[in-house]
Amino acid sequence: MFFKSMEIYGFKSFPDKTILHFDKRMTAVVGSNGNGKSNISDALRWVMGEQGAKSLRGDKMEDVIFHGTVRRKPMGFASVTLTIDNCDRALRVDSDEVVISRKLYRSGESEYKINGAKTLLKNINELFMGTGLGRDGYSVIGQGKVSEIVESGGSKRREVFEEAAGVSKFLAQKKDAENKLKRTEDNLLRIRDIASELETRLPVLEKQAAKAKKAKELLSREEDLDITVSMYELSALEKTISEAEDKLLLSKAECENLDRDIAKLEAEEEDNNNRRMTLRAELEKLKAGSDEASDRISDIKAEIAVLRNDISHAEEAIAETEKQIEDGKSGKARLEEDKKNLENEIEEKQAQIGRLKADSERLTEELTGIDAEGETLSGEYKELDEKQGRLYLKRTQLQLSVQQIEATSEQLSKRKEELTRTAENAAAEAKTQRIKLSDTDEELEQAKEEKAEAENKLTGYKKLFANKNDKLKTAGQTLETLRKEYETKASRHQVLDEIDKNMAGFQSSVKSVIMADRQGRLSSIRGTVADIISVDKRYTVAIEIALGGIMQNIVTDNEEAAKRSMRYLKENNLGRATFLPLTSVKGRMLEVGGLSNENGFEGMACDLVEYDGLYDGIVKSILGKTAVVEDIDTASFIAKKYGYRFKIVTLDGQVINAGGSFTGGSVRNDAGIIARKQELALLSEQIEELGEKIKAESEQLKPLQAEVAKMAEEMEGFSETVSQCEPKIARLEAQRDGIKQLLSQLTAQRDSAEEQLDAQERAENDGRKLFSDTKSQLESVLAEIEKNEGALNEQRSGLDKAEDKRKEIADRIQRNNMDVLTVNGDISNIRTRIEGIDASILALSDGGSEQLRKIEELKNGIEQKNEIIILKTAQTEEIVKTAGDNEKAIADNVSLTNAAEKRISEINKSIRELTEAKEKFSADLARQEERKGSAEGQTEKIISGLWDKYEMTRSEAKERAKPVDDAGIFMLKAELAEIKRSIAALGSVNYSSIEELEEVSERYGVLAKQLKDVETSKTELESLIADLIKDIKQRFTESFDDINNHFGMLFSEIFGGGEARLQLSDPDDVLNSDVEIYAAPPGKVIKSLSLLSGGEKSMVALTIYLAILLHRPTPFCMLDEVDAALDEANVQKYATYLKRFSHNTQLMVITHRRGTIELCDVLYGVYMQEKGVSGLLRQEFSEEFLNEVENA
Repeated sequence: MFFKSMEIYGFKSFPDKTILHFDKRMTAVVGSNGNGKSNISDALRWVMGEQGAKSLRGDKMEDVIFHGTVRRKPMGFASVTLTIDNCDRALRVDSDEVVISRKLYRSGESEYKINGAKTLLKNINELFMGTGLGRDGYSVIGQGKVSEIVESGGSKRREVFEEAAGVSKFLAQKKDAENKLKRTEDNLLRIRDIASELETRLPVLEKQAAKAKKAKELLSREEDLDITVSMYELSALEKTISEAEDKLLLSKAECENLDRDIAKLEAEEEDNNNRRMTLRAELEKLKAGSDEASDRISDIKAEIAVLRNDISHAEEAIAETEKQIEDGKSGKARLEEDKKNLENEIEEKQAQIGRLKADSERLTEELTGIDAEGETLSGEYKELDEKQGRLYLKRTQLQLSVQQIEATSEQLSKRKEELTRTAENAAAEAKTQRIKLSDTDEELEQAKEEKAEAENKLTGYKKLFANKNDKLKTAGQTLETLRKEYETKASRHQVLDEIDKNMAGFQSSVKSVIMADRQGRLSSIRGTVADIISVDKRYTVAIEIALGGIMQNIVTDNEEAAKRSMRYLKENNLGRATFLPLTSVKGRMLEVGGLSNENGFEGMACDLVEYDGLYDGIVKSILGKTAVVEDIDTASFIAKKYGYRFKIVTLDGQVINAGGSFTGGSVRNDAGIIARKQELALLSEQIEELGEKIKAESEQLKPLQAEVAKMAEEMEGFSETVSQCEPKIARLEAQRDGIKQLLSQLTAQRDSAEEQLDAQERAENDGRKLFSDTKSQLESVLAEIEKNEGALNEQRSGLDKAEDKRKEIADRIQRNNMDVLTVNGDISNIRTRIEGIDASILALSDGGSEQLRKIEELKNGIEQKNEIIILKTAQTEEIVKTAGDNEKAIADNVSLTNAAEKRISEINKSIRELTEAKEKFSADLARQEERKGSAEGQTEKIISGLWDKYEMTRSEAKERAKPVDDAGIFMLKAELAEIKRSIAALGSVNYSSIEELEEVSERYGVLAKQLKDVETSKTELESLIADLIKDIKQRFTESFDDINNHFGMLFSEIFGGGEARLQLSDPDDVLNSDVEIYAAPPGKVIKSLSLLSGGEKSMVALTIYLAILLHRPTPFCMLDEVDAALDEANVQKYATYLKRFSHNTQLMVITHRRGTIELCDVLYGVYMQEKGVSGLLRQEFSEEFLNEVENA
């Protein structure tokens, strides 16, 4: 197997389709920094399954798509295709050539292909497993991967050795097998739970099935007898119906004759009633007329009283008016004097208005003059302000110049200070270094003390850590116990839930209806009785026994739903079921006085269950007549006391039936449907509670974990302190040699600083002169600004005074205008008062005649009212006369009404006599109708019963019934009663148990086979894992020993001696042990790899990779600038060893080093076509080309 080519398109800096052909010879990729050489190795790792964006030198995977340049748009995807020669079938693909491609879109979608067919990343990883290629292989060694194998520990380093040992694919198989084993164990637990559940059900079902078979035999004989008896009873009922119909005809004829006589009397009664009603209506009118006359007389009397009251008031008004005439003669002179005073006040107000207007005119003229003066001052102020602005601008420019000069001067001063400090620091540092030299021995001693102290602390922390770790383990075990309990209960819940969903324990017909409802083939199904109720655990057994087979009765919304379901069962031959329509089943509770007060009485069964009020009728129908008591003794006492009138069930499932029969024995508390539902609900609560406990325990575990982790971290810190003390001592010894060299450097630095100080001094003198000149100009401008500011202030003061005066005059004008308005208002008020006085004087002047006119009007009114009183009195007398005539008419009406009522009474008596006679015939008629109806009802009931019980019509039953006479019927009825008692003695019968037994037995057999298969699979998986572990250990150990030998040999060759080896941190735990590296170059004692130089670390890492390639050559290997940290001598060694390996492995190196390039056969040059866009050139190796590359 070897790599043939790689096509890059849109990947990082390769937007154009670029094809790189891999040569079987050693190939070098060269180019300047930033041209995109490492993007080639990134592309190779990416197409072989690398998923870490950081490993590809990006923040997110989208960064591998070409981002665009100034001249090019970003690409929408990145694609890399790798073509591999597979003639030797090294890859597990039956093809001579394997083409692997990977494509990533900017939207985040990606696709993988093998030979053009879409595949998964997992398949690509598995394809490369064990070859050294792929994501976790060592075929692409990047810039940081060389030192990573030395500097990193743990799983990262071990993965390289696992891939080299070829066990990575076996480890993946082991992990997959362990996951399958976990799933198998879970499945095994589930199957065992289900099988255990079925095992407990089988004995019960066997008993129930035997009982059901016996019941079926009895039911078959019961059916034959019931049909024969029913047909005999139907024949007898037909005779009864015929006799009743004959008697009904006679009774109906008599009733019709009596009805005709009664009708005549009722017609006459109606005529008399009509006459009586007419008379009563006339009487009401007469009485109404009489009442109206009385009311009219009362009204007239009230009117007369009102008129007399008015006359009295008028007379009082005449007397008062005459008094006013006498008093008015003395007030006129006073009013005329008030009028004259008000007229004088008006003249004064008008004079005041004239004065105010004259003052306003004068102030307006003064305001005009002030405005003109303000305009003059404003113009002068504007000119001064503009001049001041120019001065301020000039001042700013000069100030900026001064600031610039000061800044430059400040910079010179700072530089001078820096140079002075540099010289002083150099001298001080030299002194410090001399002191440091003498302190080295003291610091060495401190390092030893620090090491001892760290070791002591480490010992103490180890004890504390062990204590805390024990606590952590205990807490972890508690958590694990809770989790196991959680898993057990969850598994049990799953099993029960599955059983419940499969409706185990229900008749097949019931299951069929419920399933059809769930599938939408039937509708209006509410569920079974067991579904609509919930029961407290205390009463579960009692309620289940009380219900028996009724638990499987199906509740429907209405009769139509029940009929549809029955047709569905019949059409599909699915058996029989009982339906309880909500609209037809209306039950009542048993009401027995004193029962609730009996000792041991728990309650009526319907009161001990919980249900939706919608099902009240159904629940009371099936449980309303069953009492629940504490035990069988209590049940026996209560049953006997109340005459065995109702069914009684004990808490442990013993039954005393209505009529006195006893049913009982042992009952499983968890075997019933309701018990199963209760257990499901309880398990749900327990699972939720355990989940909360696990969460709480996990939360409590976190601080302990953090504390243990912190202690481990601190212990690691102490260990690190101990390991760091030894290199610290070595460092201090090396420091002593460097002090002398540093002292000579400090002397040269001080001399250079003094020379620069002289140049700074000259520059400072020039700056001071320029600063003085600029400062003088600035002072002159500031003086002129100050002078101009005074003039501006003076102008501003004049403007302010003018404005204040203008405002004052404007305010006075406004006040005058307001005063004029106020005085005009006063004048208007005075004139109104004068008009009022004039009106009063006029009234007094005419007062005598006006008041006399008023008196005359009042007297005329009195005369008119007296005349009205006379008329009203006459009307009253006439009304009294008419009322007398009305009373005589009322007496005549009463006499006629009494006569009509007497005749009505006589007619009612006759009707009662006839009605009594009719009622006798009607009673006989009702009896015959009832007799006929009862017979017909019984007939219908028998016919319906035949259909409901046996789905048999009357004609079909007649054909099946056996002939029987009157004597034989009694024997058949006795036999039928005995069979019914035998069936009742069987108690609750689970007829579906026969089918269910077959179903459960079959299912149990299947589960047993599954259990055996799963156990076999578990054994096989455990065996596979054991074999894999054994094989992995053997392969890894052998490969590790071989790599270790190669590593020691190569290390001695490359380093010219020294010692190196690989070892496992825990040789007893080969599968999980970390790989430790020990390397000591010749003449050095190295206790830690961190003490090696960068170049030494790189060479150690390369030696390990070379040892791996010696042990297990990979078909292809790319090394990305791994020689960057090597000196020329080591580069030569590195390149020489690579050349040796190129015979077995395709080698491609990305490098800048001539020593490496010289030993390559083919060169690829990576260059920038334009900024951000990489190109690729291929060139066979030549000395001339090498020189061109170096010159470039």
